[in-house]
Amino acid sequence: MTVRKHITKNLYNLQQSGLSQFKTSDIQELAYEYKNTYGKFLGSTETYTREFRRMRQEGVLEVEKMKTKGRQQTWKLKFIMPF
Repeated sequence: MTVRKHITKNLYNLQQSGLSQFKTSDIQELAYEYKNTYGKFLGSTETYTREFRRMRQEGVLEVEKMKTKGRQQTWKLKFIMPF
């Protein structure tokens, strides 16, 4: 599994469950989720953040920034390519 596939699977499952909003920290926490499940890190929290940014830039997913207070960015998932 790659970091990109891990993010894609998580966001796809989010979309399938009828939810569309998530925070940047939710993406970063996937690093710890993978470690808890498989006993090792797939990538650091920064790696997940960078890959999420690349996915947005490459059009793999489309998100909308929501107005937020504070430092935590909230996103609304509009489109994600199926894996």
